[in-house]
Amino acid sequence: MTPFDLFVGVDWSGERGPRVKRLQVAVCDAGQGAPSLVVNPAGGAWSRPDFADWLLAKARERRVLCGLDFSFCFPWEDRQAYFPGFADDPVDHAGFWELVEALCVADDGLFGGGLADVEPLHHHFRRGAVTGASYARRLRVVEALTGERGLGTTESVFNLVGARQVGKSSLSGMRFLRLLRVHDGVAVWPFDDVGDAGLVLVEAFPTAFVRMAAGGAGKVRDIVRLNGVLEYFNSRPIPNQSCHPGEGRDPERGRGTALRSLGPGLRRDDNRIEFTDDMTDALIASAALRHLSPQPSLWNPVGLSDRVRRFEGWTFGIS
Repeated sequence: MTPFDLFVGVDWSGERGPRVKRLQVAVCDAGQGAPSLVVNPAGGAWSRPDFADWLLAKARERRVLCGLDFSFCFPWEDRQAYFPGFADDPVDHAGFWELVEALCVADDGLFGGGLADVEPLHHHFRRGAVTGASYARRLRVVEALTGERGLGTTESVFNLVGARQVGKSSLSGMRFLRLLRVHDGVAVWPFDDVGDAGLVLVEAFPTAFVRMAAGGAGKVRDIVRLNGVLEYFNSRPIPNQSCHPGEGRDPERGRGTALRSLGPGLRRDDNRIEFTDDMTDALIASAALRHLSPQPSLWNPVGLSDRVRRFEGWTFGIS
């Protein structure tokens, strides 16, 4: 496989609205340099379409591997259906994405959570105080395997309640994947043949990367623990200030400044950086992808059957 030049880790969010405050993006180059956070060149919080444009622009300059932390499709293998009993049940992952788009096209910012409110699909979801009559904590093949491997407990995409829910993120993410996939040179693994695509999108699970590195349970929130995980993935540590010129523009100074200085998170009392979960997930994902992507076996894991590839997809790094 042709090597990648830029590795992008993304902490996604399924929140509603044109701007997504919790969406965080980190990058690292080939080599061992520390990953850094990226600001939206347009200013303010990222919108999902802004991020799509940024990714496509990067892929015109360099070969990009991007890891996104949401499920690329819903469970199918366990019931041989996405929505058992639904007359128009999608015929594969692409059909699922089209269903999401058709039902959510009027929602701004690629929001996808509205699918769970539509009759009769809402019966399959747990939403707010309401649990649908057909709700079950269903998992994809790779999600069940992730738990069996001790790489983290995954939540069912049919659960839309609580801080750990991933359903809304995944639905908005599918709209994002569909938006990008129509462009030449874009491949969504494992559904597409990666070949020499200039932009390859893979599903990432930062919790699994932390467990691989023996980084402990729970979210990574401090620089010491973060750098321990990065070291496992052969990355240099994050310094107190991290700035990487040339990946965007500073709207105030009018010159290139890609990477967000970590200075705004600096505590004046002890000079320590405080990270949010979203930031560390993105930083870890970018470094892990750089370290793991040269391993051929991870692109063809044993559990990835042709049927699972067609209907469910897979999380990169799980084997």
